Amino acid sequence: MPEFETNYSTKLMPFTIAAVPQVYQGAGSLRKLSGWLKDRGYAIVGICTGGNSLTASPAWKQLCADLEMQNIAFTRYSVRGEPSPESVDDIARNAALSNIQCIVGIGGGSVMDTAKAVAAMVPLLRNRTESYPYAGVQAYLEGVGTMSPPPVRLGLAAVPTTAGTGSEATKNAVISKIGKGGFKKSLRHDNYVPDLAILDGELFLGCPQSITAASGLDAVTQLLESFVSTESTIFTDALAETGLRLAGKAFPRVCADGYDLQARSEMAYAAYISGITLANANLGVVHGAAGVLGGVREIPHGAACGTLLYSATRMIIEKLEAEAAAGSDSAAVSLRKYGRAGSLLNIDKKCDNVKDGVTLLLDTLIKWQETYTIPPLSTFGFTTDELKELAGKTDRKKTPVVFTVDEIWKIFTDRL
Repeated sequence: MPEFETNYSTKLMPFTIAAVPQVYQGAGSLRKLSGWLKDRGYAIVGICTGGNSLTASPAWKQLCADLEMQNIAFTRYSVRGEPSPESVDDIARNAALSNIQCIVGIGGGSVMDTAKAVAAMVPLLRNRTESYPYAGVQAYLEGVGTMSPPPVRLGLAAVPTTAGTGSEATKNAVISKIGKGGFKKSLRHDNYVPDLAILDGELFLGCPQSITAASGLDAVTQLLESFVSTESTIFTDALAETGLRLAGKAFPRVCADGYDLQARSEMAYAAYISGITLANANLGVVHGAAGVLGGVREIPHGAACGTLLYSATRMIIEKLEAEAAAGSDSAAVSLRKYGRAGSLLNIDKKCDNVKDGVTLLLDTLIKWQETYTIPPLSTFGFTTDELKELAGKTDRKKTPVVFTVDEIWKIFTDRL
């Protein structure tokens, strides 16, 4: 048995599992949405979508017919770009004036994050008083606002159309303000996990390769970072291993053929799993960096993760190897996990030891970065001096090594 195929936790330690949504998985499962809404007594709903690709599709036409059949009225809200405080507040104000009972997000991570935030803000708007006016969503964001987010929200269903963020399984909505003094922060509460997640592979068919690749590498990053996180558990390890195995097979296939339904379904499930593992084990320095970068430039979250993943992973492994050689047991365990991750992403290749697994992991990540032309940071206008400043603001989160500012800057400049 390969030396990294061991139980990473020698004993069962206490841990907590966050809530997960009800799930409908499978091609055509969007057809179940109208019945789910009807069963819960939702007669008026708000549906957040992205651009026009969904609404021009047969799936949208069928959904409209299904809703009409169930006597469910809806208002559609179009989401363009990553959600900002202003865009969330605008949609929430519109929704609050109606009798909308449930919000449905059908789209990428930005659409689902918008749906989550709107579902949380509408009750506040409806219950505001002269002495307790609506403060706007920014007032409730971590690290930006000063108020605790409300525990009450509207009904909430999440239907991803890109396999990346796993937002359909998490309790936070990421809100961005881009530019000088910008930020990328979360609206977070245990009650913000969607009531329902629908993983319908048919909705992913034909997604452009650039979006497919960036989104997929976001999911891979989340699976890898949660797997090696210092807060990982026996529960998250088991899920992350399943997700990495699926992504290793499905990711190259969905990038090569956007109409491979089986691969799309597998990648959708891997992304969903990544949402559960990040919610329960946290993430690492790549996501810490992506949040900082996304606050000052219009860089898609998946592109930020995808462009930094190889360089960050290589540096982490180098530091772990040095620490393990010096006798650190925790570093040796983390190295075994990185080796295991390399094996899982390449399940069809022979891998007998940690060194082979680590080599496979790094070779795979750089191959994907180059094959799918993940853009460097300079594409988005970043400069060397700017990145030095941003390195100092980057949170390493639960990465299993400690980074200096200069080391994070090196990760950035490697991808400049």
